[in-house]
Amino acid sequence: MRISLLLFLFLLAMFPATSTKGQTAQSSGQPGSTATAKSKDTHSFTSTVDAVTPSLLREYAVPGAAVALIQKGRVVWMHGYGFANAATAAPIAPETVFNVGSISKSPTAWAVMRLVDSGKVDLDRPVDFYLKRWHLPPSAFDNTQVTVRRVLSHTSGISNHDFHGWDPETALPPIEDALSGKTGTGDVRVVSTPGSGFHYSGANYAILQLLIEEVSGQSFQEYVKANVFQPLHMSNSQYGLPSKFQDVMATPYDGLEGALPVLRYNELSAAGLTMTVRDLAAFAAAGLKGPSGEPPGRGVLKEQTVALMQTPAPASRWADRDPYGPDPQYGLGYTVRPAQLVGRVGIGHGGSNRGWESFFQIVPSTGDGIVIMTNSSNGSAVISSLLCSWRKWAAGQSAVVECPKIDIRAVLYGVYRSKGVKEAIARYHELRRNAPDKYDFEVLQLNSMGYDLLRKGDTVAAIDVFRLNVEQFPQDANVYDSLGEAYLKQGDKTLAIENYKRSLDLNPQNDNAREVLKKLEVPIG
Repeated sequence: MRISLLLFLFLLAMFPATSTKGQTAQSSGQPGSTATAKSKDTHSFTSTVDAVTPSLLREYAVPGAAVALIQKGRVVWMHGYGFANAATAAPIAPETVFNVGSISKSPTAWAVMRLVDSGKVDLDRPVDFYLKRWHLPPSAFDNTQVTVRRVLSHTSGISNHDFHGWDPETALPPIEDALSGKTGTGDVRVVSTPGSGFHYSGANYAILQLLIEEVSGQSFQEYVKANVFQPLHMSNSQYGLPSKFQDVMATPYDGLEGALPVLRYNELSAAGLTMTVRDLAAFAAAGLKGPSGEPPGRGVLKEQTVALMQTPAPASRWADRDPYGPDPQYGLGYTVRPAQLVGRVGIGHGGSNRGWESFFQIVPSTGDGIVIMTNSSNGSAVISSLLCSWRKWAAGQSAVVECPKIDIRAVLYGVYRSKGVKEAIARYHELRRNAPDKYDFEVLQLNSMGYDLLRKGDTVAAIDVFRLNVEQFPQDANVYDSLGEAYLKQGDKTLAIENYKRSLDLNPQNDNAREVLKKLEVPIG
C-alpha cells in the first residue's frame, strides 16, 4: 500500500531525510551553492525538498520542477527534479528554460522604474502622454486619470485582456495591434473609474511595453536586456523564445500529462518571458538587501524605488482569491502579502500559461526567498506544497503560517488516469468532506478539468465532471454554459438547450449562451 502524502510529510518532519539517490537533481555549481557553503539550517530544508519533490511530481502528474533557495539576499541552492521532456527523459537542470507567464510583469516594472529613476517617466502623469502609435480610446471615464502608477498597479480601470499564443514560426504583429483588438484578444479600453479598485489585467503591461519602446526609442526586448537583465547577470532570460528553444526549453504539459506546443506571446511584457531558475532566483534576490550590504536594486534601481515597488499601491487590494496566500495587495510589479510569514511581509509574483506554472517570493525583512518553476498546468499543486514547507521553515517550525490550498483538480487528474472518472468524482466528495481546508474547491477547478477532458476527447467523462460542478455550484451561470457545450459536443441537443437556457436565466448577459441558442433556432424571450 502506498503511504499517503500527509503521513509521509509527517514522518519527514520527524526524521529529516537526506537527498534521494538516483533522482534527477542538479546542483547550481555557482558560488555559495556548494555543500560546504550551506549552513546546517539550509540543509534541513533542502533535504526536505529532495525527499518530497519526486513524490509530489508523481502524485500531481507534473513532469518536472526547478527550485531555488535565497538566504540573506543570496542564492544559496538550486536543484532540478524530474524531466524537461518526459518522452526523452531529458532532466530538469538550472539551465533549463521555462516560460514564466505573468512573472513577466515584474522585470517589465523594473524597466519602467528605470525610466522613472532617470527622469524620463513620471509615475503620476497620464500614460497616454507617452504614447504615439496607440492611444486609449474614448470612454465614459476620465482617461487622464489612467496614470503610469495605476497601470503598474492594476488600478487603472483597464479592461481584461486575454493572450493569444502564437506559433514560433508565425510573425508577431506589433503590440499596438493587440491593444487595438486586431489580434483577436479584444480591444483595450477603460471600463471602470481609474483608481477605484484593483482589476488584474495583462493589458496594463501591454501598454507599458509600448511605453518603454516609445520613451526609450529601442525595442522592448533590447531595452530590458540592456537595462535589467545584463546588469543583473541574467544571461539566459529573454522576452520571447531562445534562438534554439527546442534544445534548451522544457516541454509544457497539460493536466493530463499531454505534451503541449511551445508558444510565444505578442504581449511579451505580460506573459512572454522565458528564463532559467538561476536567472529568476538572481532577479528575486535583487529585490533584497545583499549579503554584503548591497542595497535592493543592485545598482539597476534606487533603493527607495524598490521599496516603493514593494509597497501596496492605493486601492490595490485583490477582490479575487489568490492561490498562494491570504489578503494579497499589489505594488508596482509585485504582489504584496502584508502578513505572509508571521507578520513579515512577503513580496513576489506568480506566473501561469497553459503548461507552465511558476512562483517566487521574497521576505525583505529577513532576506529569505524561494523560487519554484514547473512545466505543467498542474504545477500550482507542487508549488503550494513546497511553499508551505518553506514558509514553515523560514518562520520557524513552531510558528503558525498560512499554507496555500492545493488545486483539487491536480488530485483528480491522477485518480482519473488510473481509475476513471467515477472514482475521481468519489475522491472529490471524500476530500471535500474530510479535507475542505487543504484543497481549493472553487468553481474553476472542475470547469478546467472538464475542458481538459473535452480536449482529450473523453466527452462522457467531461459531462460527468461538468454535472458535478452544477451540483456543487447551482447558482453559477457559467457551469451550465460549460455543461451545455459538452452535451452539444456529444450530440444531445435537448440537454444542451436545457443547460444553455438555465445559464441565460442566471445571467441574462451571457452572450455566448444567447448566440448558441440562436444557432439552434431556440426562441429566447
